[in-house]
Amino acid sequence: MRRAILLVAVGVTVLALVVGVALATPPNKGATTTLLTRATLGKFEAEGDGIKVQSERHSADLAIAKVVIEPGGSTGWHHHPGVGPAAVKSGAVTFYDEDCEKTVYRAGEGFLESHDDSMLVRNRGNSKAVFYVAFIIPTSTTEEGLRIDDPQPKECNVR
Repeated sequence: MRRAILLVAVGVTVLALVVGVALATPPNKGATTTLLTRATLGKFEAEGDGIKVQSERHSADLAIAKVVIEPGGSTGWHHHPGVGPAAVKSGAVTFYDEDCEKTVYRAGEGFLESHDDSMLVRNRGNSKAVFYVAFIIPTSTTEEGLRIDDPQPKECNVR
């Protein structure tokens, strides 16, 4: 009897893991992210030329990453802690938000990655697309926690 209960418990656990993995979109299909540097800013407040930035309650870090997406590649659906202004260096990327709205950003243009918003970035061009992101994240964020995979939105057929 114990053996049967154990087998059922193991089976349910494996099934839950398989279903969970199936719901998430494949991360970084043809995309490579390289963390270039990271520094602790501590608790801060800065203002200049009408732009104000501050960490209200926690110490924050600055993490700068380079993202290269091959033609046809995609980041998969995900979000990040904190906020991340991104600047497209070369090529063009198509940014999809959680409502499946798409916006194309070309070299010299930028976009904002935000904590609570699921997104996918895809390269629909014929050459590599390169962009840089300057994440402002809680100091407690691990390198693995810099990206949080999300399931594909129900009404969006983009991968």
